Amino acid sequence: MPVLIVLKQSMEWVIAGLKIRISIRSKLLLISAVLFVVPWIGVQYIQDMENFLRVNQEKNLLGKAQIVAAVLQGQAEVFQSGINLLANDTASEKNFNTSSHIYVRPLKRSIQLDGYIDDWLDYEEKSKQLKSDDPLSFQYKYYLASYKKYLYIVLKVKDDRLVYRKANSLSLNKSDHVIIKLRNRESELKTYFIATQSPGWVNAHRMEQHQDEWVSVAPELRIKGEWQETSDGYNIEIRLPLALIGDGFSFFVVDVDDEKKRDVVSVLGEGENIDDLGSIIIPSKKVETMLTRIVRPASRTWVIDQNYRVLAVAGDIKEGESLSEYDVDENEPGAISKVVSVFYNLLLNQPPRDFKDELSSVSYLRGQVVQSALAGEPSTSWRDTPDKRVKILTASYPVKVKGVPVGAIAIEETSNSILILQNRAMEILINLSVLTFFITVFVLLSYATRLSVRIRRLRDETEHAISNDGRIENDFKLTRSTDEIGDLSRSFSDMLLRLAEYNRYLETMAGKLSHELRTPVTVVRSSLENLQIADSDDARKIYIERASEGMARLSHILTRMSEATRLEQTLQSETLQDVKFSELIDSCVAGYRLVYPDVYFKIDNKNRSCASISGVPELFAQMMDKLISNAVDFHTELTPVIIKIREQKNRLQLSVINQGDILPESMRDNLFESMVSVRSKRGNQPHLGLGLYIVRMIAEFHKGDVRAENLEDGSGVEVVLNIPFK
Repeated sequence: MPVLIVLKQSMEWVIAGLKIRISIRSKLLLISAVLFVVPWIGVQYIQDMENFLRVNQEKNLLGKAQIVAAVLQGQAEVFQSGINLLANDTASEKNFNTSSHIYVRPLKRSIQLDGYIDDWLDYEEKSKQLKSDDPLSFQYKYYLASYKKYLYIVLKVKDDRLVYRKANSLSLNKSDHVIIKLRNRESELKTYFIATQSPGWVNAHRMEQHQDEWVSVAPELRIKGEWQETSDGYNIEIRLPLALIGDGFSFFVVDVDDEKKRDVVSVLGEGENIDDLGSIIIPSKKVETMLTRIVRPASRTWVIDQNYRVLAVAGDIKEGESLSEYDVDENEPGAISKVVSVFYNLLLNQPPRDFKDELSSVSYLRGQVVQSALAGEPSTSWRDTPDKRVKILTASYPVKVKGVPVGAIAIEETSNSILILQNRAMEILINLSVLTFFITVFVLLSYATRLSVRIRRLRDETEHAISNDGRIENDFKLTRSTDEIGDLSRSFSDMLLRLAEYNRYLETMAGKLSHELRTPVTVVRSSLENLQIADSDDARKIYIERASEGMARLSHILTRMSEATRLEQTLQSETLQDVKFSELIDSCVAGYRLVYPDVYFKIDNKNRSCASISGVPELFAQMMDKLISNAVDFHTELTPVIIKIREQKNRLQLSVINQGDILPESMRDNLFESMVSVRSKRGNQPHLGLGLYIVRMIAEFHKGDVRAENLEDGSGVEVVLNIPFK
């Protein structure tokens, strides 16, 4: 019963005070959830792999920078101080002030000259903000780029007070205006003013300074633009030919607030003062073509001189890898693929489509990594973008001429490539994990279903094998399965056979008891009846003796039935002592020869053992009585009863052999159970199937075992007793 209770409880789980029965399939399904440990470990490994990928990316990018630097060593003129490569690849040899430097980036499409910044919205990142001492009063943002043969400048000015040029006034510096200073290809310094009487089309005027006064020399119709007034100031969109520009260029925005005094309040530009002329680089097609061939996708390559000025730049770090590789392909058929793509977009951290790039419009490139390269040492470094969305790797390598650094190559890449590799590995890991999980669940459920069917079949056979009144009705179907359920089924089948034999014995028990008790009861009853009608003392004496014999026989039957119970109680209080086993057997056999004079007892004790055992002599004698009595009852007349004694390792083996009827196969395993008997003949003494049960009890008390076997030649039975000795 305790075992059944434990098994029953193991099939129920207590959740929130409620008992929930869970089947084998459900348990196996829950156990299969352990498989999720595998993808979890994979995720941890992929995340830890980021450091390895970063180191590998640093090595690859530094190698790329080294290759570009080697290529540019043959283009040393690019790094010569004061040289500007123009669109037509001409150069000036004049020196210029390096207080400011402008690197002009090309436009990808034409710009409509209308004073509106709609065409420049895609270049918002390449704009630059300049603020005065009072930014609420005056500041501006400018865009500068080239397209074909023209340089475009857009000024988005915030001015709290607009002051236009007076009508018919020759003074262009007494109103809000723009100053453009440049050195042309002939190395001539030119100054241009742009001012207007009202919003609309504007032209530049070439100006010269005479006695501290700016005087208009002539209009410059090649420099033109559009002036548009806005809610907080004005916009100026200017176009000038690249042919006008040599190696120096600067521009300034001048603010005038008082319409009466018309004094200059603020001058704001890239240079520190209006007399500064900065350098300008407009990359030639030769340099652009060369860099385009060696620049890898989703990277940006910088060419920097010793003054940290940008001489050339190619590539875009926002291309390629900035786009997610898991975007839904609208042309891809199948809803499942789209759903999976959307799922991965939501689940995984995607490479950002847009991030703030603070270096997209710079004309100077500084930083520790550039300083190291200009000092002659290659280096790499990581930095975060201002919005913390992406990490950017910069690898720099010096460009040397005759062993002296003349410039540096800096190549940038984002961490998006690492993130894409991680996402791809994560996608593969998830796909394989899900596939593995479903296959495992399917296999486990199929196996659990098969187990459940077999267990239910075993349960049904068990329920139908025994009727409600405890009778054996059906046999188990034998299975050839070698697993535990097959063993259990065969064990149940064997158990059922033993129960059937035991039931048959119990069913005949009434007949056995009736047969054993009927005769003495009849003897007693008839003796008492005859005693009442007896007319002589001799007759009464005979009837009294006969009644006494019947009572003695009844007493003997009751004694035999209670013998096993008394033996169990005796075993609990017995004290072990050393017993000479061979001497004990010899003594017992001598007595049996007197009790059974017609039976020949043969002792086979080769190499006579002198081993002692720890036990109780009286119990051994009682055990031998049962074995010899059983052998005598079943032996064939004129055949001996053989007693063998052997030593095997640390055990003594006693065998009692008789020739006669052999044991039925169905009773060999339960012959030593209580109330089991295979006798087909009845004698004068009652036999209730307790003798061999008592033998087993005594053997187990002495830490031994007993078994019964048919002889190999089928001529009889051998009972083997094994008992350890000292």
